[in-house]
Amino acid sequence: MLPASMVALSARMISFEPPAPETIMTSYICRLAFIALLGGLALNPIAFADPAAGAVMVVDLKPAEGSLDTLLLREIAKAKEQKRTLYVELGATWCGPCKSLAASLDDAMMKDAFAGTYIVRLDVDEWKAQLEQQGFKHAGIPVFFAVNDEGHPTGANIDGGAWGADIPQNMAPPLKAFFGKNNS
Repeated sequence: MLPASMVALSARMISFEPPAPETIMTSYICRLAFIALLGGLALNPIAFADPAAGAVMVVDLKPAEGSLDTLLLREIAKAKEQKRTLYVELGATWCGPCKSLAASLDDAMMKDAFAGTYIVRLDVDEWKAQLEQQGFKHAGIPVFFAVNDEGHPTGANIDGGAWGADIPQNMAPPLKAFFGKNNS
C-alpha cells in the first residue's frame, strides 16, 4: 500500500494539464540560465534574443574559445545566415562608457540604431596581442569597427568621442549613421 502523500502526488500527475505556451518559454529560458550557471558560463540575454524581432545581437568572445581570426570567420558566417552585418566592438569590464553602452541596448533608439547588425564584443585586456595582429588599432574604448569578409578592419570605425555623454539620445544617432553607412 502506498503512503497517502504518494497517492496524492500520483493523482496530481495523472490530472496534469499542459502549461500555457508562455509558461513553457519562461521555463525554457530559466532552464537555460540555470544550466549556464551550473556550467559557469556568463549568459548574455541579448545574444539569445530573436533576431527577427529586431533585437540587438551581441556575442562576447573569449580567447579560450580559439584564435581571433578563426572565431571572427565563424561569427561572420553566422551573421550572414541571419542577413546581418558584423561589427567588432572593443571594450573592457572596467570601462564606464562600455558599461553604459551595454546597459542601453534595450532602449528603442538603440535597437533602431543597431538594426541589422551582429556585434562581436571583445575585451581589449583579454585579446590585446591578437587585436594588434588582426589590425584592430584603437585610441580609446568603446569603439566599433566595420570588418571585411576575412574579419579584418576596413578602416571605418566609431568610438565614444562621436557621441559625448553615454545616453541613448546621444549614442543612437551617430551609431545609426555609422552602421547605416557601413552596412554591406
